[in-house]
Amino acid sequence: MSETPVKWTAAGLTPEGNALQAALLGTGDGLTFTRAAAADAEGVERLDLTLQAPCTVDGPKCRVPVLLTNAGVETGFTMTELRFYVRRVTDGAPTGEEVLYATVTDETGDPIPTAAQSPGFTIDWAFVFQFGNASEVTVTLDPVGLVSIGMVGQPGGVAGLDENGAVPIAQGGTGATTVQGVVDAFGIFLALSAAAAYDPEGSYAVGDYCTHGGKLHKCNTPIDGGETWNAAHWMETTVAKELAGKANAIPPESVAIPLNSGFTGTLRAERNQFGGVLLTGAVVPSAISGSALIATLPDGFLPKASEENFSAVSNRGADGNSFATLGQISSDGNVNLWRAIPNNYAANTYLVINHNYQART
Repeated sequence: MSETPVKWTAAGLTPEGNALQAALLGTGDGLTFTRAAAADAEGVERLDLTLQAPCTVDGPKCRVPVLLTNAGVETGFTMTELRFYVRRVTDGAPTGEEVLYATVTDETGDPIPTAAQSPGFTIDWAFVFQFGNASEVTVTLDPVGLVSIGMVGQPGGVAGLDENGAVPIAQGGTGATTVQGVVDAFGIFLALSAAAAYDPEGSYAVGDYCTHGGKLHKCNTPIDGGETWNAAHWMETTVAKELAGKANAIPPESVAIPLNSGFTGTLRAERNQFGGVLLTGAVVPSAISGSALIATLPDGFLPKASEENFSAVSNRGADGNSFATLGQISSDGNVNLWRAIPNNYAANTYLVINHNYQART
């Protein structure tokens, strides 16, 4: 395993965060995380991140997950600082001004591509805040689930990715670029792995598999009622060849989806070679009291199911907290919000959509 150090470990409270922490001692007041932001080497905040629900772990510790998505990013940049903002909480309600509470920095940073360059690009972290006296608050990166760059391609490490962002078949992967693609390819893999030795009394349809002479074969002629081995009725193949053939079944396609009136932002659909679709975007709705049509998907991206339900999470509401709403993709490709935006909706709040589904083929 590589000894390359994990990034994003230089963390701590700001002077304003220390002052707030000291002011809280002995008052019974608390604090609430309001937002997180990505900044570049010049200290300019370039992107708001999505705060997931914090949770308490092991006594005076709070685990705060954050998600970065490049939806809506028109100019790429290198992120070198992650900022956490909080507000004081008195009697269960946020009070006072928002404070830059803590920062996490990395000298080399992470390049954040534009939405056009890399649709659906995301990074997620989880930081643990351990609370004590004002001078004893620590911020550490939770290493669970992290993979460092130095581990890629190393013995005992992890496989690299191809130009489509998939684990190549040659490295033990399926070539799939979505969850549904993995399911489809894995189904083929199971069928190949389960191929039994040729049965001279069995019946075989075109496309069935068997093993003979220690090799995998695929039937090219219907066999009814059994026969002795006839090599002309079978084609020698391999697992890799069969998976590669499946991978080339549907030409991949990526399209920008025009938004309906009442919505701004970006929405993009990417279909892989298996017919799996990844719908991603950050859309800004007008304040609505009921369901609303976000966009209509083109042919080739219509869902296989009669309906597809998805959730969309906001970056923040008027009270500084995130909220979630529900949506649905109908069989005719209409992408709808069907739960009303809450009353705490704030202007320029965007909803992050990230949903996988299978297209009709």
